[in-house]
Amino acid sequence: MTHRARIFVVAVLAVVLLGGYATYWFTVAAQLEKGINDWVAFQRQRGMTVEFERTSIGGFPFAFSTTFRQPHIAGVIAGQAVDWRGSDVEGSVSPIDLHAMTFSASGHHTLDLGAGPATVDAKNLIVRLGLDNFGQISSLAVKFTGLQATLPDGKAVAAASGDASLNAGPPPRSDTDPLLQFALSAKDLKLPEGTVLLTTDPLGETRIAGTVKGPMPIAPLRQALASWRDAGGTVEVTDFALAQATLSLSGSATVALDETLQPVIAASLKARGLAATLDLLASQRRIYPEDALKMKLFVKGAERDTKDGYKEVATGLTVQSGYLAWGPFKLAKVPVIQWP
Repeated sequence: MTHRARIFVVAVLAVVLLGGYATYWFTVAAQLEKGINDWVAFQRQRGMTVEFERTSIGGFPFAFSTTFRQPHIAGVIAGQAVDWRGSDVEGSVSPIDLHAMTFSASGHHTLDLGAGPATVDAKNLIVRLGLDNFGQISSLAVKFTGLQATLPDGKAVAAASGDASLNAGPPPRSDTDPLLQFALSAKDLKLPEGTVLLTTDPLGETRIAGTVKGPMPIAPLRQALASWRDAGGTVEVTDFALAQATLSLSGSATVALDETLQPVIAASLKARGLAATLDLLASQRRIYPEDALKMKLFVKGAERDTKDGYKEVATGLTVQSGYLAWGPFKLAKVPVIQWP
């Protein structure tokens, strides 16, 4: 075969491949258009409010993309009343992975779960939904920067950046089966005004990951949590960490709910800066000086040098009846969670 013939064959193959890809791309784009329209019609038929203006799917030859302008979705989802309004949302699907959808949802959002509206403002907010073979949502991943959220009671939280993920499995049959896996991390997390852990400063580092175990019915949140608790549901936290002021903690924990749906926690952790933290709590008059002295004696005997030059204590903490406790010593009052 001559050089010119080889070039001709390569050119023909390239045209065939490009033509085949273009046919695939526009066929899938048409299916996505129909899928979105069918989903909207189905949700409206079952009583949901679904409102937005949408651009036609474009982006050839790259990701399928569309923009949802002034979206508003309201109704009952999984037994929970939901009312969401957001700024424009850009959606995309990769042509090589049709089991995931990515949404860029930066800007202002309002969400009402029945307890009043909460607002979220984010400089950047990316949401990725994973779908199973039946088209049902099986995973959720979120990344954000410059996040500010105001809760229904007016309290506000903020974070410089962070990410979160949820992965659902098949419905659990007992309290030992996993319901979902989760992970969350944030930097410079600012808690609501008046919330004091050690100080009012933001948490420099916050992360948590684990598994929710036990069956939970499709019902409004409080009812679902109560049923989950009564069925023996627990949260197994496999990893957590937080750092504020003088204290840095990391470890694992088991979490359950008491009769008032407040958390009961038994944690195994490693702590750095514990002696300085006890001094801080004593100076704030949150623990008695004589208790601080007793605890510091324990800390001195329990501290071990780490490879990176820190002194670390391996110990346990509990949260019960509204207090964070270290053995018999109550360290701090824990804010009550107001479930919607």
